[in-house]
Amino acid sequence: MENHSDEKLVAASHEGDKSAYASLVERYYKHIFLICLGIVGNVHDAEDAAQEVVLKGYQEISKLRGDSQFGAWIGKIAGNLCINFVRRKQRGRKILEEKIKLPEQKPNENDNLRRAIEKLPMEARLPLVMYYFDGQSVQKVAENLDMSTSAVYSKLRGAIKQLHGLLTVQGDENG
Repeated sequence: MENHSDEKLVAASHEGDKSAYASLVERYYKHIFLICLGIVGNVHDAEDAAQEVVLKGYQEISKLRGDSQFGAWIGKIAGNLCINFVRRKQRGRKILEEKIKLPEQKPNENDNLRRAIEKLPMEARLPLVMYYFDGQSVQKVAENLDMSTSAVYSKLRGAIKQLHGLLTVQGDENG
């Protein structure tokens, strides 16, 4: 099934072919995972979220129309699930912080970059992660996020400018 088109695999999945859906997941899992990682910010949570996306995609594959693209569709599911995950986690963190004062950790360069990326608005963070960390082309990012290539370029420029500002401020505070 590896050589079949997405459309054929989706059609077979509609008919209950689990191996067809498994082929789609195998083809798009890295894409799913990287969207999740870009939104939730850590590998462990991204793995959990990606598994949830795969399950939800299987449950809702019948809603995908034949002319739709599986990659963009599953990417939207990933984005929505992860945004909800982050919201739930933030609510839980606020409750936890109210009960327990968490100790400060000594930051390192990767922590600073991760924290700066987490501070970006979702609409800037997602294209940034897909382009720079997933290695997707601007055209592919535009397709997956259902926006024009010029909008992707604009989001990337804005995200880089925001990151520079955040990292420069952090560098001044830590230096």
